[in-house]
Amino acid sequence: MPREETGLVRSLTLADTTALVVGTVIGTGVFLKTAVMAQEVGSPGLVLAAWVTAGLLSLAGALTYAELGAMLPHAGGEYVYLRRSYGEATAFAFGWMRFFVAGSGSIAILGTGFAIFLSAFVPLTGVWAESRFTLLGQPIDWQLGAKQVVAVAVIALLSAVNCLAVAFGG
Repeated sequence: MPREETGLVRSLTLADTTALVVGTVIGTGVFLKTAVMAQEVGSPGLVLAAWVTAGLLSLAGALTYAELGAMLPHAGGEYVYLRRSYGEATAFAFGWMRFFVAGSGSIAILGTGFAIFLSAFVPLTGVWAESRFTLLGQPIDWQLGAKQVVAVAVIALLSAVNCLAVAFGG
């Protein structure tokens, strides 16, 4: 019986990878932070300058990753780069930080952004519980209401769709 080769399927197209990069770089930050930035700096020119600067830094990061990917063409991305540069412990710690903090945080802000934008069309004003407390010297306003339920529901729905797509090869 012939042995079947296993490995990563390289099936992402240029459009797929471009959408991933644009979604990662832009994300909801453009929509959620621009008003706050304008209020803080008080000038449209300074807001645009900040975006141009951030764009140049993102381009430098993208070119760096392109070079690293060419030098170390192995599955694992940042984990591989850190393991090669700083050793197993650093790469291991980064992997778990990425899983618990960065990954879950970015998913949470996407769900939150969806709920905020949906509330412009559908009233999501109900708040069932709220509290104010201090964490590390910073005041935190916590609440549970319709927006939070929508955010969690959309995260659960998209997670289920993703799991089904992985399970059934979609």
